[in-house]
Amino acid sequence: MNSSSAPDSARTVHGCDQAISQGSLDHTTPEAYAWLVFITVISIITSPITFSLNALIIIAVKTKHRVKTKSNLAIACLSSTDGITGVIGQPLFISWVTAELQGNISSTYCIRTLLSRIALRVLGIASLSHLAMMNVERYIAIKHPLQDETIVTENRLTCLSVLLWITVILLTVPLSFADNNIYLTVDNSSMFLCMAIIIYCQIVLYYETRRHQKEIAAQQVSLEAREKFLKEKKAFKLTTTVLFFLILCYLPLILARTLISKSVIKSVNLAYIALFAGIIVAIFNSIVNPIIYCVRIRQFRVAFIQLVFRKSNTQAENMEKRVFARLNRVMPHQEV
Repeated sequence: MNSSSAPDSARTVHGCDQAISQGSLDHTTPEAYAWLVFITVISIITSPITFSLNALIIIAVKTKHRVKTKSNLAIACLSSTDGITGVIGQPLFISWVTAELQGNISSTYCIRTLLSRIALRVLGIASLSHLAMMNVERYIAIKHPLQDETIVTENRLTCLSVLLWITVILLTVPLSFADNNIYLTVDNSSMFLCMAIIIYCQIVLYYETRRHQKEIAAQQVSLEAREKFLKEKKAFKLTTTVLFFLILCYLPLILARTLISKSVIKSVNLAYIALFAGIIVAIFNSIVNPIIYCVRIRQFRVAFIQLVFRKSNTQAENMEKRVFARLNRVMPHQEV
């Protein structure tokens, strides 16, 4: 369908504006159509994988005693957002892309588009807020180790995660039906707050980690304190790695939106390709995170083998050693 064939009023229904303000997808151009089909196929394949991997993370933290630590509980809370992305976010995104491919501007199109945008907005802010929670948990554990046991508890982490979900939903869903400028203001403010918390925690923990390393080198701490710090340091490195890949995955979407809003991308079809490519890369962050956990945390690898292959803990550890022997030799310092 040519972009000039649809009247401008067709997509000006409140809350159902077109994805690209310059016009509709031109279906006479095979490259754009083929790219959107490719994105749809990839999403269909990765959606159940995303949900399954993150569900395994949550089950492992819930059922395996050796994995059930406070830092891993914060990881499980983040995995809840990633798992929901696989079971809700990606299917709605597939529905949105399919609607664009069909080119039928109707009330059904409006509903599918609106639901997809709301879900992706909620999940994006929820992921960022849970990552901020992970950084705060690491901040307390390393900056205030003596008070950590009383300040941070499993119940408090769980309640905070629920509170974050409620806050994100209340801030995002109603405003999605309101004026777009109001939504963008609140959304950008939420993102700025989360990033400010994350950056502050990262800077403080970096210098705190260096200070602890100097104390350990000077033999100024007990063996127990040294072991505890090294464990917390590895968990902090994991949080930093997750943050790095989150930024890496969201950069294409931020860049695409910026180029489109500044009218740097003139072609409507190229704008659609850039936008949906940016979204799918951002969604892939939800499948990258559980892979990071397994690469860097041996207990998660063992727990995965136990859950998937129904092995005992000893059998799972032996299998993990055989399968990941090379990885353990290359990166022994990354084991938590």
